[in-house]
Amino acid sequence: MNLMKKEMNFFVHTKDVDQNDIIRPSAILDMFQDLAGLHAEELGVGYQHLKEKNYAWVVLYQRFEIKKLPPYLEQVNLITWPKPKNRLEFEREYLLKDRNGFDLVQGISNWVIIDLHTRGLVRSDKIEFQGEYETYTNYKEKCKRKLNLDSTRIEQYFEYEVTLEDIDHNGHMNNARYLNSIQNVFFNIDSKKYIRDVEISYIKEARYKDKIRIGHYSSKDKDAFIGYVKDEVCFECLIGVEEL
Repeated sequence: MNLMKKEMNFFVHTKDVDQNDIIRPSAILDMFQDLAGLHAEELGVGYQHLKEKNYAWVVLYQRFEIKKLPPYLEQVNLITWPKPKNRLEFEREYLLKDRNGFDLVQGISNWVIIDLHTRGLVRSDKIEFQGEYETYTNYKEKCKRKLNLDSTRIEQYFEYEVTLEDIDHNGHMNNARYLNSIQNVFFNIDSKKYIRDVEISYIKEARYKDKIRIGHYSSKDKDAFIGYVKDEVCFECLIGVEEL
């Protein structure tokens, strides 16, 4: 059987970096999402295949760590592979390398399939794909569903309104755009820091023109964020920041 693993080259464009030519965390998640989607198509479980069954992929959790900053205006190589599925969830790993083969970023995501009519979860045995699983992993522990952040520690709030630019083909705010909402408000033009690592848990959908109230507090060497839509938790996020 063929190994269920896919790689593709990407180019770090101007739109992918900030004012300091540092890659945006949303650009990393965009690369992850694009390659995962292409691989799912090859495995017969892509967007169109699931749409015919009135199903859709939904991401619950994502994590990545930057080992070395991806170079601006250079080609990088991304590799992805699924981990063995369990009853409801599908985990997928990622490894981004430079053109010389050195590791830049590693990451993982946790997905489920929902029924678009009932909005309920679909069991993994309803979805079939063939191939041999990669045995190598950067993450031996199971992915989280929630980060269980402490809302009583919130020190400040800011608000973000979901725009058309944030919406994907499932009709809700795309997973990568949540990090943009944080970066746009929490960082300023004079910032000499970059986001080194991210853990983010997606709990409730945000839709066009929703106002997300985002609370922030410091937690050891991380910044913690909890987003609310109409007083319900929308997402939780832990971010590690590094000085340039």
